[in-house]
Order: sequence, then structure tokens, then C-alpha cells
Amino acid sequence: MTSLSLSRDAVTVLGLAGTALPYASSVDDEIERWLRPLRLYGEAGAALQGLGVGEARNQESKPPQSKASDTAPSETLHLVTTEATRIAAERGAATVGTLDVLRAVMEHYGEDFERALEGHSGTSAELIEQLAARTASGGSD
Repeated sequence: MTSLSLSRDAVTVLGLAGTALPYASSVDDEIERWLRPLRLYGEAGAALQGLGVGEARNQESKPPQSKASDTAPSETLHLVTTEATRIAAERGAATVGTLDVLRAVMEHYGEDFERALEGHSGTSAELIEQLAARTASGGSD
């Protein structure tokens, strides 16, 4: 695999999430710990904010599940970083950006991410549209 550098925003997101993941009590809690920095930095932040994804879950949303994670926090961070690097390389990017990190988080958590996003009044389909538009317009961090 090609080794790509990380954008400043991607480094920030990975650092913040990596620091917070050990304190997550469930998979849903892990996802929330990814969403917090992702919605604040770079192109991923603009995409998530464009969907109206806020800091807190909606009052009407289903309560989060308390399913434990299958991977240790450090392994999760490694898997997401590796996947983000692969995604960036596939699109021919010079650096790994927050959009790549967000896509990697979405892939890593799958249906759990979809459920968490719905708790913030968004759907993966809407988010994928936002990501595609930002990627097509040359968006990178």
C-alpha cells in the first residue's frame, strides 16, 4: 500500500478520536466520538454540518444500543487510518483528508454508523451525496 501523508485536519480528527475512543462504553459511543471531531474539521465537517448533523442526538431518535466493540480502540484507530489511506490512494489523492477518514469510519461501522447518523437527522445516502459532491469539486483538506 502506498504511504500517503495526512492533512492537518485529518491528523487532528484522528488524534482527537484516538484519544477519546478508549473511554467509549459501546459501539454507538465510539461512533459519537468519531462524529464530534469529524463535524468540526475539514471537508468532512462541512459535509456533516451541511446535513445538519449537530453535537447532540435528536430527542426523537432511537436510544443508542449498548453493544460492545469487537476491536480495541488502538486497533479501531489503525483500521480506520489504513482504510482512509486506501480510499485516498484509490482516488489519486496526494494526502489523506477528513473525507477519507469519514468514509473509512462509515465502512468500519456499517449499519451502526447508519443508525447513529439517523439519530442526528441524517442518512448515509444523503451523506454520500454530500461526499460525492465535495470530492467531485476537488474538496480535500
